[in-house]
Parts: sequence; C-alpha cells; structure tokens
Amino acid sequence: LRGREWQDLHAGSEICILMKKVCEVRRLAGYGIGLLLFYAPFAFYQKMYYWLVGENSYGDIHDFCLRIPLEHIWQGRIFTVGDLGSLSLGILLGTAFFLGPVFCGRFCVAGAIGEYLSRLLPHRLQVDWTIYLPPGPVRFGILTGFLLSPFVGGYLACAYCSYRLVEAGSLYLFYGTVMALPSSVILTGILWLVLFGIFTRGGRGFCNYLCPVGAVQSLVHILGCHWQLACRVVIQQEKCTVCSSCIRGCPMRALHITEKGISHELQHCITCGRCWEGCPTGALHYVRRERRK
Repeated sequence: LRGREWQDLHAGSEICILMKKVCEVRRLAGYGIGLLLFYAPFAFYQKMYYWLVGENSYGDIHDFCLRIPLEHIWQGRIFTVGDLGSLSLGILLGTAFFLGPVFCGRFCVAGAIGEYLSRLLPHRLQVDWTIYLPPGPVRFGILTGFLLSPFVGGYLACAYCSYRLVEAGSLYLFYGTVMALPSSVILTGILWLVLFGIFTRGGRGFCNYLCPVGAVQSLVHILGCHWQLACRVVIQQEKCTVCSSCIRGCPMRALHITEKGISHELQHCITCGRCWEGCPTGALHYVRRERRK
C-alpha cells in the first residue's frame, strides 16, 4: 500500500474503534436504564404507571413480568391480565414488530449480565453452542412447551426466570435484603450465568436457547420484516471484506461466513448494534427494506 492508502486505512480503523466504544457506552447506559425502570428497589416504570392510575404500589419485576401475559394470551385470557401487564406486552410486541428485539439488545439486564461476564474468560475456554446445537429448533421448541404447559397442568412462567434473580441481586446490593429462592431458580442461575453465560461464546446462550420472551420478539420481528415494515440488519456484500469483526462482536452468534460472504440469521438477532456500528467498511446497516432498495 502507498502512504496515502496507509493513512486512510489507519484513520478508518481509528474511527471503527471509536464507534465500537460509543456503541458500548450506549448499550451500558441502556442496561442501566433498564435496571432503574423495571427492577426493584427502583422499578420506576411500574411505579410511574401506578402513580398515573392513582394506585399506591411498591412495584417489582412481577408487575412487569412479560412471561405471564404470554401464557394468558395463549389461553385466551388476555382481558383478565392486569392493565400494566397488557400495556407492557403491547409495547414489547409493537417495538419488536417495527424495530426488532430492542428490549433484549438495549434494556434487558439479565441478558447483559451473562454477556459481560463472559468477557472475563478467554475464548479458548468457552463453547460456541451454535456450532453443535442449532438455536432455532431448541429456542422455538422451548417456547412451544412454555405456551402449552398450562393446558397440561404445568406453569413455567416463574420456573426458570432470570429476571427474578436480577431483582434478588439488586435488592441485596442496594438494601441488603436476602430473598428466599427455590431450587428451580437456583438451577436457572447455574444455566444463565455459568453454563450459558461465562462458559458460552458471547454469553447469550440463555437468550439464544431458553428465553420465551426473546423468542416471541424474534417471531414478531420476522413477521414485520416479511411485510417489509420493520428495520433489520442489511449487509452490502460488495463493501464487505469478510474481516469477521461483526462475527466476533455478535453476542448472539447471528452472523456466519458462507460462500457468498457474511450471512445474517434474523431469528437470532437482538439488534444490539455491535455489528453495524463496529464494521470498518460500513457494509452493515440497520434500515427498512425500502431504504435498502
């Protein structure tokens, strides 16, 4: 390369590094907002709703829980759900339809904890489960079992809930309150933080395989993309140099190298922004279909 080309390449790499740092700061800020909005002792989202409707309530993760309304809708009981639960689920599905699973990628503290803890362990000690076990069949199979469980006398909404563990940690950290946790929740912690967290490449194994809320958002997002109404990640293959920076940065392992270049698996993407904001050539974009045309 000539001198000018080296300068352009160096400038481009510096911009790429800067964009990655900006993206990371924004993501951390979003997860901080998610902690303040949804988890006790803060739960400002729940408390604001109760204040608006004139109720006096402490507010915790159970009021906001998105798993319970999913089971109720499947049973045809949507009108028996509390107003806060219905409102929350409506916002979640609406944003997922038009923007993708932004709750998972921008506000879900439970997913973020596993992702950031996984960065403490060297890659050679971690497993990329997507190589050995395709997430799609497991993820949507778990969702199907979750939705069908009430019809066979089961109830899985609270059985493996990582949100509850985050709230327990938050209460202990800020108030010193110790919550009693059943064995199913302890098992969830092992799966969420250890097996599918620290020892998983990207740290989002729990999100990729076991979370029904993320699976529902992905299905709704796929529907929005099918009707060409949703924003999604788009790859300009002519700009892509297959440097693999997007693949290394994706916590959900939604990007892979194929014969045609980089492929993007929509059903696993959480629109966190790490791929398109860290691409050194600007080959990845987050746009609607008509803008891409």
